Amino acid sequence: MAKKRVYVESSVISYLTARPAKDGPNRDRQRLTAAWWDRRHEWECVVSPPVMAEITRGDPVAAARRREKALSLLEVPVLPEADLLAKWLMLHKLVPESVKADAMHLAMAAVHGAHYLLTWNQKHLDNFDLRSRVENMIREQGWEPARVTTPERLLLEESS
Repeated sequence: MAKKRVYVESSVISYLTARPAKDGPNRDRQRLTAAWWDRRHEWECVVSPPVMAEITRGDPVAAARRREKALSLLEVPVLPEADLLAKWLMLHKLVPESVKADAMHLAMAAVHGAHYLLTWNQKHLDNFDLRSRVENMIREQGWEPARVTTPERLLLEESS
């Protein structure tokens, strides 16, 4: 049986490689991300050039840690269809133009046939209020949307 494809968004890699957090929610996210990472081989995990661009910004030492982890995953190319779908999502105000990378993550996951888009970004990606509208728009454009989820939910779902 083929492995399910998981598009790994930059926030997941950031939590994986960050210095240990002092506060509870971030510490929990780091722990859950590490637990998922230990099981990542159960899925076909992919990243994209937009993910690579995001994780290489900022502190050079931290960026190098993030890049090292991401390089162990398959990188899928940006296809014209993904660029067009991302523009469509922004045109219809489902993702603000100021966060084009988030629109690209949704589009890249759909165009590359990911079953899941793994993220901790709850503002524009894992947003319950927008989810059905985003999914409907992606379907209207002829693609099957990836199921947006967190490492925690993916581990729970795949364990049951």
